[in-house]
Amino acid sequence: MSLHEGAATAAAEKTKEAARRLPIDVDHLRRQTSGNADLQKQVLRLFLKQASECVGRIKTAGGIVERSEAAHTLVGSARGVGAFSIAYIASEIELARGPVTGRLIALDRAAEAARAFILDFLSE
Repeated sequence: MSLHEGAATAAAEKTKEAARRLPIDVDHLRRQTSGNADLQKQVLRLFLKQASECVGRIKTAGGIVERSEAAHTLVGSARGVGAFSIAYIASEIELARGPVTGRLIALDRAAEAARAFILDFLSE
C-alpha cells in the first residue's frame, strides 16, 4: 500500500461514522467559515457546482486514473464543506481499481441528499 493509499484509507475510516449523519455537517461548515453566514452560502453554492462537475467526470471517466483524479477532487471539496458521506464514498471510488457501479449509485444518492439539503439551507 502506498503512502497515498494509506492516508486515503485512514481518512476514509475517520469519516465512516460521519457518513451516516446529515448530508452537510453544518457545525463543521460554520467552523470552516468562522461563522460567516454569507460565506457559508457562497461556499455551498460553489460546492454544488463542483460536486456536479466531479460526479459527471467520475461517471464519464475514460479510465481508472481519470476517475480516481475526479474522485480525489470531490473528496477534498466535500470534506471542506462537511459533506462527509460524499467524501467517504468518493474516497472509496478514488481507491477502487475495478468497477464501482454500487458506489456510483451511493454517490448519486448522497449527492442528491446534499443538493436538497443545501438548497433548503440557501433558502433560509
